[in-house]
Amino acid sequence: MKSLIVVASSVLLCSCADMYVSHTDVSTPGGRNVAAIDAKDVYGSKGVHMITNCGVGAANPPAIYIRPFCIDTAVFKGDEALSDGEMPIRKALAPVEFASDLKEQLEKIAPARILKDSEKPRVGWLVEGNFTLVDGGDPYARFFLGSLGAGQSELILHVRITDVDRGTVVYEFDMAGGSRFQGRHGTLRASGLGRATHFDMVNAAERIYITLSTNPYRYGERHDLTLPE
Repeated sequence: MKSLIVVASSVLLCSCADMYVSHTDVSTPGGRNVAAIDAKDVYGSKGVHMITNCGVGAANPPAIYIRPFCIDTAVFKGDEALSDGEMPIRKALAPVEFASDLKEQLEKIAPARILKDSEKPRVGWLVEGNFTLVDGGDPYARFFLGSLGAGQSELILHVRITDVDRGTVVYEFDMAGGSRFQGRHGTLRASGLGRATHFDMVNAAERIYITLSTNPYRYGERHDLTLPE
């Protein structure tokens, strides 16, 4: 029965349009050890071994600064523009769009700001990284055979979180995901016939917020001051 539930959960997870952390390096406040967490695939791993300074991770930054992610070496393809001539512009604007999405999400943790080229943060966290692949997929293939995986969009990126006060990288991880098995109608997280990359970037920004939050879904919160006996 348990194996059946695991298989069903895996199928459901694979079919959802979303972004997932595929590999993580964690530096603890002491800065003496790093815990490497390498997932077996983009959906998570079965076993995680950590050797850290008491295992306490960095949290609650006073401010968050975002530097638009590098995209110069990324593969940029698929349904991204109306013509090949427009593609370089769309590629150049992708980091600007993602920085805005990321700011909207990370403001839930601490005051967030997008840095200009000449600016450097003095306190808090610096969030930066680079895109590896931005693929908008094929909307027509999604229309006809999207439920079978045709025309999938894909977004792969690397994220680095630096504690500016200590000058230490506290979290560093890879992310991957996309529209997956979404068909012509799309979902709240997938575009269907629309531009999938915009959805992928919002999903990625939200996943970064969830990853860096202690309890993003507010599980266990209560409104009563005491529990009845």
